[in-house]
Amino acid sequence: MAKLEEAEDLNLTPIMNMVLVLIPLMLLNVVFMEITVIEVTMPQRSAGAAMNNGEPPKRLQLFISQQGFTIVEGMSSLPAKGECPAGGPTICTIKETAEVETDRHNWLELYNTLLEIKQRPDWTDHDQIEIVADSSVNFGVLVKAMDIARYQLVPRAEQSTATKGKMMKSWSELNEALAPLVDATDADGNSAKMALGMFPVVVLGLPTVSN
Repeated sequence: MAKLEEAEDLNLTPIMNMVLVLIPLMLLNVVFMEITVIEVTMPQRSAGAAMNNGEPPKRLQLFISQQGFTIVEGMSSLPAKGECPAGGPTICTIKETAEVETDRHNWLELYNTLLEIKQRPDWTDHDQIEIVADSSVNFGVLVKAMDIARYQLVPRAEQSTATKGKMMKSWSELNEALAPLVDATDADGNSAKMALGMFPVVVLGLPTVSN
C-alpha cells in the first residue's frame, strides 16, 4: 500500500504581504463624511421686546419667500430694488424657472445689501440677524441665506490684507470670495486670526404660511 505523501504547509506570506500593501491604498481612497454645524438661536417667548433708553431695540430681519427677500431694518422694510414691483420684496428672484430653488434667488444683491448695512456706523457693532422663511421655501435656501449673512468677503488675493468686506460685482466673484482674516481674541483670551463676520449670530424665526 503506497504511503500518502504528506501535504506541504500552505505558504501565506505572499498573500499577507499583498494585503498589507493594499490596506493603505484603500484607506487613501476612502471618503469620510463631512458634517458642518451651523450655530443658530431659536426665538424665545417674551412679554415684549426689550427697550433701550425708551427706544425699540435695533433689529435686522430677513424674510424669505418664493418671490425673493424682504429686508426689514428696524421698524421699516427697505424699498424694492431694481425691477421689483412697489410693495413687493426688497430683492426679487432672478431665475423663476430654475429647477434648483437656490438658483432662483439673487444672492449677489442680498450680500451687497447686507454689507452696505453692516458698514454703516450705527450697524458696525451689530452682529445679529433674524431670518424667517415661508413654509414653502426649500431648506437649502434658508441655509444659503445664513451663509451669505455670516461673513464679509473680499477677493481671494486680498484675504490676508483686507480689514473690511467689499461689494461684489458678479456672482462668480462672490462665489470665489473669502472672508478676510483679522486679528481677534478667541474664547480663551488668546490672540488669533479669525474670519471677519458680518451678521454671524443668526436667529431663526418661526416659518410663515404662504397664502
